[in-house]
Amino acid sequence: MILSDLFDLDIINPIYIYCFGIAGIVIYLLIIVLAIVFITKAVGLNYYFGYRTSFSLSSSKKWEWANNIYVKCVLIGEPIFLITHIVVFILSAVFSYFFLWTILTMALGLIYFIPIVLYIEIYGRIKFKNDKEKPLEPLIENEQSKKQDIDDFWK
Repeated sequence: MILSDLFDLDIINPIYIYCFGIAGIVIYLLIIVLAIVFITKAVGLNYYFGYRTSFSLSSSKKWEWANNIYVKCVLIGEPIFLITHIVVFILSAVFSYFFLWTILTMALGLIYFIPIVLYIEIYGRIKFKNDKEKPLEPLIENEQSKKQDIDDFWK
């Protein structure tokens, strides 16, 4: 049985165009707003907000360096992808293009993060190779309290 036998794609296509179009706009705007918040407010090391990997969380100097690069790249690239997504969304809605074009523009905007992450992780480890990594005490205590809370929950 073919998908076109089960569903009338002429009815489903506009629904997907609007859903993915609006979702893409919301995702891009959210990413841009979070980057602006990160620039305007000094955000220290944490597990909840910012560029969080084992590399960036190992010291405050690495945290600041990695997050500065990440936020700059987001503020350069994401508005371009947002505008592209809006144009494709409008064209898809007006001319009834296939909804996969809107999904493609969303995916391209998210794939954009892969080279940024690779650059930060590879170049950052080379740049900070001689820095001695020592665990930060508040993060260790916070992690231990999380583990204790989880253990208490399952008892």
